[in-house]
Amino acid sequence: MEWRAHIGRWGGNAIPGEPWMRSAFLALFGLAAVLRFWRLWDMDFMHDEVSALVRLYPTLGETLRTGVIALDTHPPGVQVFDWLWTRLFGTSPFAVKLPFVLLSLAALPLLYRTAMAWTHATSALLVTALMATLQLSVLYGQLARPYAVGLFTTALMAERLTRWLAHGERRALVGVGIAALLSAYTHHFALLLAGLMGLVALLLTPRVQLKDYLVMAALVALLYLPNVPILLGQLAQGGLAGWLAPPDRWWVPDHAWWIAHTTWWLAAPLLGLLAFALFGLMSGRGTPGPGLPVLLFWGIAPMAIGIAYSVWRAPVIQHSMLLFSFPYLAMALFMGLGEAGRSRTMAMLGVIVPLAVITLVGVRTHYQLPYTSVYRTMVQVAHAYQQQQGAEHVLVVLDAPPEQVAFHREALGLSEARFPHIQLRGAGWRSGQVDSLLITSMAEILVYGQRSGAPAEQVARMREHFPYLQRRIDVAEGQVLVLSRRSTTAEEDHAYLSGTCPLCDPLPGWEIHNDLGWQENDSAEVRYWDYESREFGILVGMDLDTVPHMAQDLFEVRADLYLPAGPVNAGLVVELKDGDSTVFYRTAELMDLRWEGLGQRATLVVAAHPAYAGIRGRSTLLRAYLHNRNGAPLGVVGMRVTQRHGNPVEQGITGPTNGPWHYRP
Repeated sequence: MEWRAHIGRWGGNAIPGEPWMRSAFLALFGLAAVLRFWRLWDMDFMHDEVSALVRLYPTLGETLRTGVIALDTHPPGVQVFDWLWTRLFGTSPFAVKLPFVLLSLAALPLLYRTAMAWTHATSALLVTALMATLQLSVLYGQLARPYAVGLFTTALMAERLTRWLAHGERRALVGVGIAALLSAYTHHFALLLAGLMGLVALLLTPRVQLKDYLVMAALVALLYLPNVPILLGQLAQGGLAGWLAPPDRWWVPDHAWWIAHTTWWLAAPLLGLLAFALFGLMSGRGTPGPGLPVLLFWGIAPMAIGIAYSVWRAPVIQHSMLLFSFPYLAMALFMGLGEAGRSRTMAMLGVIVPLAVITLVGVRTHYQLPYTSVYRTMVQVAHAYQQQQGAEHVLVVLDAPPEQVAFHREALGLSEARFPHIQLRGAGWRSGQVDSLLITSMAEILVYGQRSGAPAEQVARMREHFPYLQRRIDVAEGQVLVLSRRSTTAEEDHAYLSGTCPLCDPLPGWEIHNDLGWQENDSAEVRYWDYESREFGILVGMDLDTVPHMAQDLFEVRADLYLPAGPVNAGLVVELKDGDSTVFYRTAELMDLRWEGLGQRATLVVAAHPAYAGIRGRSTLLRAYLHNRNGAPLGVVGMRVTQRHGNPVEQGITGPTNGPWHYRP
């Protein structure tokens, strides 16, 4: 069969295929709807959704000028839609998310039709099953962001292009143009994929129809011109380097692992199918014409371009940006399975679909983690303690974007006066100011909420003054701690590993210079090593491979200091060594810590995070020492190393959870 006849063999059927194929698709579509609508009314906004909502201004013009051009890195299409939609239906999470969920579902029949045209029923149903059940599709289909829209517009373009190439229909060409324009105004990666699709169609369009196709492309380009200055301005910003790291050699395997729900229960059968499919492709099992290279190009090129841009220009690549192209890569790979027939196709679905749903719910905890906002959690918990204990007895300190906290505070009906709190992020607080605040506060309870990006040492600083852990809540992208000054029923989430002090028995790993003397202060209350006129004297080296720990755990090094008088240019230095290479280096500076009210005692803290340093299964040495740079009078009362259990679900939405989730909401 000639390839154009092959891709057009189902004609204009809305749901192509034999009765069992249509029934299987409808069942998968129904499952996709259930997974997306399940407790949708309980799902809170995530960070990016609130970021979009707080950039909606009273007028559309201001929304474009400030909310898009000045503050955003996306095309204006979805922001304009949000502005119109929220004025009609409000800003409740369900109302805002609803159109995006519907569009994510509307993409499925388009993808099924495209797969049926270019490949066969086995591939089409497997792709539908994955898009129905994988967190990649379910999660980004529930978010009020450009991803569900871009999936729909690019799926519409692929389906309309297929109709155009098969039958040369003018209405199909009109659909191509509309889909391309919508993609361009939705997301830059949707624009990229639409451009790649358009390039392929240009090469495959018959010469007699080429003029019509070029006219359509010219109209799309003309209608996109108003956004070109916005695009150029956003490209000039570079990328997301402020918070996103460039991809390393692990990025593609990590992406594949996340798609497989970070578990071998799903990864193993998927790999088995792919191995069999690849063997089939190498054996010549496929479909006539350019289907395989076309689908591979659509599936791989956006990822390759995104990674190259992220490495050589600025980081942009994320899981979400490959949602648009993933279905076509899956179509190409599953093409090698051949038309497996009803029984074998249903058997494959019978394995993949239940495992995908079970791991979505159980392994990915999809209906818990993405459904819980770290900002709402910190506001709710803090306000509850203020009501129970009295606001004068509860100090609330938050390290989170102020606009996010304000949005959830207002959503909970709390005025600023009813929710007194200290906001650290963006306020330029120094370590010493934070310590001074904690020392001078009359509160007995401290509620501390932090979003990802807060200094790793912040919790240790808080616990120097509020040492007892009353409650801890780990959520995606953050954490809430309730600490107290005095308690007999405290929990514990950290462990002492090693330490040293004058006259203490020496422990393995510690190096104390032989000529380092010690003395006492005038009242003999403080015994300390005398660091005056010297730079170094105390060092610890600890092989972390000998310490049982989870990937997200933190190793906190503290130096307790006695400061007789005068300015001291000293710092606590902590390194993580991978062989001879230093992969982590951080200091806590005494000059930053000294503040009015701290007196003669001070504690420097550095928290080392092996996982964030990019260390994976390699031998790691923690090395810490005190550096008294100007040799000023300085006493060292002691040093110690502790291990604090990290938040195992901090990156749990877009990465694996690391260890048991003990501290749930």
